[in-house]
Amino acid sequence: MDKTQPLERLGYSPQDRLRQLAQQQGLEGSLYSEEKGDALDRARRRAAIGVTRRQKNLEAILRRALLQSDNSTAVDELDGDWFYHFSRLSENIGNNRMQGLWANILLKELEQPGSFSRRALETLEKLSVKETMLFAKAVNMAMQVGSEYRLVIGLYRRHTLGGSQTRLLPLGQFGLPYSALASLMEVGLLQSSELVSADLRQHPVHFSMGGHRGLLAGTRRRVHLTYYRFSAIGDELARLVATEPDNKFETELTKLAEGELSLSWQ
Repeated sequence: MDKTQPLERLGYSPQDRLRQLAQQQGLEGSLYSEEKGDALDRARRRAAIGVTRRQKNLEAILRRALLQSDNSTAVDELDGDWFYHFSRLSENIGNNRMQGLWANILLKELEQPGSFSRRALETLEKLSVKETMLFAKAVNMAMQVGSEYRLVIGLYRRHTLGGSQTRLLPLGQFGLPYSALASLMEVGLLQSSELVSADLRQHPVHFSMGGHRGLLAGTRRRVHLTYYRFSAIGDELARLVATEPDNKFETELTKLAEGELSLSWQ
């Protein structure tokens, strides 16, 4: 092979992508001379592109909701102000995965008006795909106790003669290192304060996790769980996530409980 010959370029160069992006958004005027047209004409074209894109996004979400809907379910009338707010935010969503979440929101709101607040919609609209995937992982590993979600991070035991002992769950092994938790806190889905449960011997916890139901009870006194609570908005949006059992994580939770707690799955 002649090393003096340039390597064949694979894919698109940054210049190719920038030109493509400029053309898609009606911004290609700066790439050429003024002979390509008046700036006002280009601005009008760009505005038309934006209107068309938003219209297509909203239509795609409504189409997905229609395809997922159950014709046998009776629903209430949708609040007009809520739907206007929903439409204004969701028309900016072009990602296929995110459009599915917005379609689910619309269906759930039809079935039970008041399920999602405007603040929850505004939070979801700001989430990146990566943040949404991190949140889905957190929901799947969280204990749902009643209507609230708790992301357990460890076990805390106070000794009779003073002192304490802490065991931690290896959340990082399951895609939730502390940096991920900090991101969820920053976007308002997870509370930043670490909490401690009541004595689990005196107050056993009935919970659901990943589609399974469980019971966690202390086998001795002064044993507690340490956890982060989801925010009120996090609790709302957690209902959108389809959870499924994670055998590896449940095994880690069982290891955490050994010698201190009784964990049974139902």
